[in-house]
Amino acid sequence: MNSGLDFNNIFFLVSVVIGLQTGVIVMVYSFRKNTKSIPLALTFLSLSLAIFFSMLISSGMMVHFPGIYRTGNIFALIFVPMPFIYMHCVTHNRDLKWSDAFHFIPMAIYIIDYSPVLFLSSAEKLELILQDINDPNKFTEFRQSMFFPNGFHQTSRTILINIYWLLQMRLLVKWQKNINRSFNKFEKDWQVWIIFFMTFQFFLFMPFYLTYFWLEKELVFMLVHFTGAVLLMSSAVLLYFFPQLLYGLDEIKFVTDQIIKLEYSPKTEKSGVQPDDKMKELGQIILNWMDEKKVYLNQRYSIQDFARETNIPYYQLSACINHYLNTNFADLLNKKRIEHSMELLQKGEFSHYTLEALSAECGFNNRNSFVIAFKKFTGRTPSDYRKSLVK
Repeated sequence: MNSGLDFNNIFFLVSVVIGLQTGVIVMVYSFRKNTKSIPLALTFLSLSLAIFFSMLISSGMMVHFPGIYRTGNIFALIFVPMPFIYMHCVTHNRDLKWSDAFHFIPMAIYIIDYSPVLFLSSAEKLELILQDINDPNKFTEFRQSMFFPNGFHQTSRTILINIYWLLQMRLLVKWQKNINRSFNKFEKDWQVWIIFFMTFQFFLFMPFYLTYFWLEKELVFMLVHFTGAVLLMSSAVLLYFFPQLLYGLDEIKFVTDQIIKLEYSPKTEKSGVQPDDKMKELGQIILNWMDEKKVYLNQRYSIQDFARETNIPYYQLSACINHYLNTNFADLLNKKRIEHSMELLQKGEFSHYTLEALSAECGFNNRNSFVIAFKKFTGRTPSDYRKSLVK
């Protein structure tokens, strides 16, 4: 046991302060801007508190806080599923839901199992602390369990971290396969950060397995918690310098928020970044989103539908399309529809379609609007274009 705040424990304490501060900031941001980041905020907060308890154990300072004895594992079990839930929310574009509570069953089991200890008086808890405080490994064996053998909670927690890490890996691979195009910069940055985060996560459970071969348990205790502290500090630094990571994969939300920020910022001219620059960036995102989702194939699709689905403020969307794409929403849709119809005709699969059928396939309400739009954007009729392909 360390008798006070040596270098390791000071490092733990610094990481806890940084982690808690980052967690609070991310939580406030999540409620205001992007609820998908709530699990990320809980990741920082729960891991910070878990590291704090490990510092109390390794420094021997737990004797000064007997009232919170055995509550550290609660925060550790909150942390275990949080990175997975965060990744699932981001890659599936969803918010938290009630079914996510399923992941807290291990925590509930622990609380029930340790309820007799948790409700002891401070004096009784202090007596238990003094029995094990000189040996961190003995302290973390959880020998007061009602239902399970010594060491069960430590082992099961480590295995759970391992399982969730594998589930995260599966999520990451599946997400990468589902994107049938090259990643844009926004997606690449998030991917790199997640891989970085998961690399440190790996060392939260791998050292435990090495104790069955050659690694000493005391070294594992320090290595695992030191890794957690590094994970907290490095992730906080990355989020500070790359705040767009908080938006997950929602590049549209990030850009529109930047536009609003620049519009009302008195420092815009000094910074050299203008709302026009962000509007042009938004214009490209709009085009990419249309190509990916193919919303133009919906005959009744409107600019209001687009604004609602992308969460882009209507005034920004209209201004961007009118002034930076130099068109209007109806023409933008029709141009995409005509480009799609030309691709279908070039493939030859729809060469036998009537103009009525082809127009419906491409999102037009009727044959006449299709012919008029085709001639407007290509200078020829669909029939002429089809004949030119036969030649």
